[in-house]
Amino acid sequence: MKSELEHEKMELIATAPEATHDGLLLENTRLRGDLLTIARRISHDLRTPLGGIISTSEMVKEILAEQNPSSAALVAPLFDSTDGMIRLIERVSFLIKASLHPAAAENVKMGEVVFNVRQRLESIVLKKNATLAEPASWPEAKGVNFWLEVVWWNLLANALQHGKGLIELGWQEGKAELRFWVCDNGEGVPAEKRDKLFQPFHTLYEANASQGLGLSIVQRLMELQGGNCGYEPRLDGGSCFYFTLPVP
Repeated sequence: MKSELEHEKMELIATAPEATHDGLLLENTRLRGDLLTIARRISHDLRTPLGGIISTSEMVKEILAEQNPSSAALVAPLFDSTDGMIRLIERVSFLIKASLHPAAAENVKMGEVVFNVRQRLESIVLKKNATLAEPASWPEAKGVNFWLEVVWWNLLANALQHGKGLIELGWQEGKAELRFWVCDNGEGVPAEKRDKLFQPFHTLYEANASQGLGLSIVQRLMELQGGNCGYEPRLDGGSCFYFTLPVP
């Protein structure tokens, strides 16, 4: 049953469609402008105080190192926290700008996208002593090249963090869509947490794990490209994160 307030809104829309339409367009434009302003503020204005924190932390580290070299490590959490804030600022700003200014989809060579992401993550792959298995060839897909690099980067970085050495990349063609995935051999995601995986700032595997926007960014970018994403547990343990795109 609709509330009286909802009925009143419907009557107002029906009696003044043109005015309501113009008003909604004006409000939409205003909100988009506000979001863009927020994105710019987040991206630029917040960097100044963070830069001050980094500079002060470096001075404190030098002073402590002169007095007692072993105590210099005490400022490490300051650098870690600042780096985390900078990454969060970049992700929030990117997500807002991508939503406000969707890019046009084009034919993308997925093999080149995966190669570029693997190059960017090479140092982490070596550090984790991980093995990445992928198919002999990749298809072309309909999407935005840079956005797809962001999607693959987030899924691969997540697999490297939670997997145990073996990561499998793959794809499959359906009737109307292409399905891509990243699977790891880690512990998997507990059943009670799976429905919240793509919510912003949700902790994935541990109660005290770091929080972030990686999977929620993946979800938003796939929506903007006409696709979707999700999670599936592996029968032999581990996780599979996937996304789909329309067939070109």
